Amino acid sequence: MRPEAGRVASGALALVATNGFALAIPWLLKNAIDALRGSGAAAHAAVVRDAALMVVFAILQAAIRTSSRVLIFNAARNIEYAMRRDLFRHLVRLDAAFFRRSATGDVMSRLTNDLGAVRGLFGPGVLNVVNSTIIYISTLVLLVGLSPSLTLYALLPYPFLLVLARLSGRVVFKSSREIQEQLGLMSTSIQEDLAGVSVVKHYGLEELRHRRFRAINDAYVERSLRLVRARGVLGPLFAMLAGTGTLIVLWAGGRQVIAGRMTLGALVAFNAYVVALSWPTIALGWIISLWQRGVAGWARVRELLETEPRVKDVASEAEPSGELAPSIEVRGLTIAIDERRLLDDVSFSVPAGTTLAIVGPTGAGKTTLVDALVRLQDVAPGALAVGGHDVTTLPLARLRGLFGYAPQDAFLFSATVADNIAFGVRDGATLDESALRERVVRAGEAAGLGPDVAILPDGWDTLVGERGITLSGGQRQRVALARALAADPKILMLDDTLSSVDAQTEREILTRLQPILRERTSIVVSHRVAAVKGADQILVLDAGRVVERGTHAALLAAGGLYASLYREQLAAEAVAEDAA
Repeated sequence: MRPEAGRVASGALALVATNGFALAIPWLLKNAIDALRGSGAAAHAAVVRDAALMVVFAILQAAIRTSSRVLIFNAARNIEYAMRRDLFRHLVRLDAAFFRRSATGDVMSRLTNDLGAVRGLFGPGVLNVVNSTIIYISTLVLLVGLSPSLTLYALLPYPFLLVLARLSGRVVFKSSREIQEQLGLMSTSIQEDLAGVSVVKHYGLEELRHRRFRAINDAYVERSLRLVRARGVLGPLFAMLAGTGTLIVLWAGGRQVIAGRMTLGALVAFNAYVVALSWPTIALGWIISLWQRGVAGWARVRELLETEPRVKDVASEAEPSGELAPSIEVRGLTIAIDERRLLDDVSFSVPAGTTLAIVGPTGAGKTTLVDALVRLQDVAPGALAVGGHDVTTLPLARLRGLFGYAPQDAFLFSATVADNIAFGVRDGATLDESALRERVVRAGEAAGLGPDVAILPDGWDTLVGERGITLSGGQRQRVALARALAADPKILMLDDTLSSVDAQTEREILTRLQPILRERTSIVVSHRVAAVKGADQILVLDAGRVVERGTHAALLAAGGLYASLYREQLAAEAVAEDAA
């Protein structure tokens, strides 16, 4: 809120001026009514003057009230914008573990609905709290000035009002928090069902998922109605208390006018000031609801902002100068999650310009290892070095800028084929359109996408749909491969990138990639042993440990796990060819 303090302060001053003009009108009305008891030109002139001033003050009040809302509401919009920007920046800094344990729909709900509630807190919430405070203080001063004894009568209902406000605030906060949590659950349900709609259809689960969503939606409606019922009770109660104060003033004030202790004009003005107190009193239930909903939303937003990434970045000032050599050294790397060791004392080195292949059975820790190389998984200081520098001393942007990464689970954006490939081009902003297009096409051809793109309706400019739904699994993987190639990295990592294509196609693509792999340091992960036999060094993982290391020929001669996997896969391919 600090950057908007000037705008909010100006809005508060405008509210002071607004209420000053508003509260001056009853005083002018008092003077005009009392002047009617006189006669002659002087009395007539006083009435006309007071009436004209009331018109002028009403116009000024309307104009300044509008400016106060513009100032404060715009400040609230700017606060919401800044918070959403900072929250998104914070979210993309968080590690992958956070997104594994957090529902996407709930995070989206906090970015949208909860921030909207916070804007309501800073906009209408702040405006009404400031406005009500000004009205209560200034009006009470004027009421005491007119009649201290009558002021005590007018304030008789207000202790009950304060007790009611405190009790209702707790109920509204609890209900608001429950509603926002249920909305997050509903958003998660929608996001999962729409993202997995093909699975829902394949298993005929439409009606089951509909019933599940209906139950979640019904719970949301019930929680919302609980809040509405509470607010529905609060409004009439506050209005009744405010009306009770007016009724007391008419009774006690009328007796004072009859007794001659108060003028009729003073009673009219006093009653007008009591009515002025009525609106913030009647609106108190709404203000409490708005405030508590905003506080509940802010608490949920703050939970995200206070979540610290487990993978800590380092300041750019601390990074080493000069170019980093594309060499990798791993020393005793161990990674455990929930007391389960995914990698156990892994050590190896990859000299610059060589190719390392990593193979092993499912669950051996291959993906965990490549994630650790770019610190998607955190590593202990000294366990991993790139270019001779401990990765925990390198800024994440600089470390990851060395790598081009094509994962097994290829994610595509709702854009064209070309845009998805160009996503990995880090210097894209400095390239002209033709140079960028040439790089994209070259990378796509190297990834074996040429024949597939040729039959797409708009070629490279074909929209692939959300998560690349219009492409096959193998096509999505090759787009991800092309994305990594287009980045022109010093270190290229292919994590079972071609697992969704057949063995023959994978060998053809890897053969086509050999010149590219030889130009840089490369790490190729594959569950197919035959596809990586040309690597300079092959690492065999099993249950998170390095069980073998060497060239293809040396590992076959050793007759260990690598040789066993190779024989099994050759036999499986032979059976598949015979069946074809």
